[in-house]
Amino acid sequence: MTTNRIKNENNIKLKEENKMLKLDLYTSKFFGRVCYGFGRDENGFVYIKEDEANVVRMIYDMAIHGNSLQKIQAELLNRGIKSPSGKDKWTRDVIDKTINNEKYLTYIISLESFVDASIEKESRCRYVRS
Repeated sequence: MTTNRIKNENNIKLKEENKMLKLDLYTSKFFGRVCYGFGRDENGFVYIKEDEANVVRMIYDMAIHGNSLQKIQAELLNRGIKSPSGKDKWTRDVIDKTINNEKYLTYIISLESFVDASIEKESRCRYVRS
């Protein structure tokens, strides 16, 4: 098996093994709880699940383009995409937490997308957070 070092758009070191992107050992050790879009292999390396990462990117893209959490929820249901817990329907709370999750930064989405989605979401929020 050949292992090549590659860098993503944010210069974070990843390893590519059999077409699977893995975080380096140091980052994997301090990654903490593995969330939707990521997995952990038998050696403790965190890797990106591309199919789930594409769902995360879609959620961010929809948020950036002004879609409400409810519209994102409906689109996920229409596409038959199961929630992180395996349910047919995503909750708006899970979608909101996905948009706010900083672990996606650098590995799945860019800083620009993260900020743009946060700004757009906050501009649509009915409640003022103090």
